[in-house]
This record gives sequence, structure tokens and C-alpha cells, in this order.
Amino acid sequence: MITQDIEILYSGMTEQLESINGTLKDSLSNLTDSLSCIAATIQHLRQYLRAHPFADDRDEIHFFKYTKPRFYCWHIYVVELHHILGALPVGTDQMVRDYYMDELSVINRFIRQHAFGYEYYLADETAKDAEFFLCRNKSTFSPGQEHQPEDSGFSTEMDYLFSMFRAYEMVRDFIIRRLRLLYRNPDNSIMSELLVGRKRRWSGDKVELIEIAYGIYYTQRINDGKAEISDIVGWLEESLDVDLAQAYRMFVDITRRKTVSHTKYLDEMRGAIHGHIEESFKYKPKKRIPEN
Repeated sequence: MITQDIEILYSGMTEQLESINGTLKDSLSNLTDSLSCIAATIQHLRQYLRAHPFADDRDEIHFFKYTKPRFYCWHIYVVELHHILGALPVGTDQMVRDYYMDELSVINRFIRQHAFGYEYYLADETAKDAEFFLCRNKSTFSPGQEHQPEDSGFSTEMDYLFSMFRAYEMVRDFIIRRLRLLYRNPDNSIMSELLVGRKRRWSGDKVELIEIAYGIYYTQRINDGKAEISDIVGWLEESLDVDLAQAYRMFVDITRRKTVSHTKYLDEMRGAIHGHIEESFKYKPKKRIPEN
């Protein structure tokens, strides 16, 4: 149940979160505004659901297995990130490293506690979907949701746990990025040279990179299609030393193109590849070796 309206709602939420916080990969500057943004978006999602009821069980399962966790994981993520950054120790790099390693242990412990659910999530199993993702089959105390209020009609046995899994994966990625930065020693000249030598820089227009990012996203080629556009954009930013903070706005500009192809750069890439292949197959006569 992925409609254009839901995609617009989701993209609008992530764009607003970036506007509130800058890049959510590295910091969280305003918890209250972030939670208000997410709560308002989820309320809009509820209203959309009332206006567009599920066509059948398959539709309902898809919504609670994929769509709602995709939205609600952001609520969990910003709360967890706020707590982690708020308790960050002031001290040596080693103290900070130890702190982040302890936080990774907390995440790993949660995943071990819900090992069956996490394996089901990772493998994208379907055998128990009716039991896990239909509202009518929700038990009184769902896994991982013991402290959550009852949410009749908008909650199932496992949608909250799937939201937790998504959120903790995001938190884990954040912690790993921070640890990588801490383990880079700028005083080590040899390491600095190695890092400089490995750096790659995007020298084209940013909007061209956004075409690539959304192309990867909509063809679902990373993590079996589970990677969010923010994950893909973040990966490209980190790999190519470029700021794509206005990714969604640039994508909107792409969709509004009238006289230019929506995939101008991807078309250019395709043309360049075809041109190279055709050139390589052209007949090239052998050079005559001059007689002595």
C-alpha cells in the first residue's frame, strides 16, 4: 500500500526534520519540534487511512509491516538519539569510544531479546504475516510494546517491534559513523595521507547525484529494497564528500521539469555507455608495417 500521497507525506516529514535539525546523521538539535513534526505526520497518516480503508487483508498487512514502521521508526530514533547525545561523557576520546560501545551493546541486547522477530524482519518472512500484522489478531501485550498504550485500529502484534528494529538500525549506523571519526587520528601523518588518497569527490551537479540516488531507491537494489532514500543519500554524501541536505527539494525540481527529461543525467550516462560500446565494435584496420 504505497501510494503517491503516502510518499509525499513521508518525504515532507523527512524534509522538515532536516530543516529542524540540519543533517540527522550527525546531530539532533530540537527534540520537541522533531517529535511534533513526526506526530503530526502520523496523524495525517491515520486520517488518510480513514479516508482510504484497506481493500483486503493483504493491503492491511503491507501497511503495518512496512508503511507504518517506516514512519514511526523516526519517533523512536530521534528520542534514542536525543538520550544518547545528551548523556555523552565529557572527557577523553577513549571515554567517548567506551560510551558508544556500551550503547551498541544495548542495541545488540535488544535484538537478542527479540531474536525471532528480528530474523523474521531481516529475512522478510511471510508465514506469520496474518498473525503479526492484522489488527484483529493483536494480543493484549505485544512483543516490545508492554509499556505502550493500547492503540485500537492502528496497531498490530508486531508493527511496533518492526519500527524498533528500523530505528535501532539507524541508531547503530549513527554510532558506527561516530566511532569511525574517533578512530581517525589526525596527528598520524601516514594515516592522513592514506585517507586523502582514498577520498573521492563529486565534481558534477548535485542534482545529477540525486537522480542516481532516487534511481537506486526506486529500483530497490540496496539491502533487498529496505534502504531508505536518506540512507542512500547519506552513503553518497559520505563516499563522495558532497552535501545533499536539500535532496528532496532537488528531487521535486526534477519532477517539475517540463522541457528537460526527468532523468537527464541517467540518460546521459546511458548514452555515454552505448557510445563507448559502439565505438569499441567499429572496424579498425590494422596499421601497415612499413617495409625496410
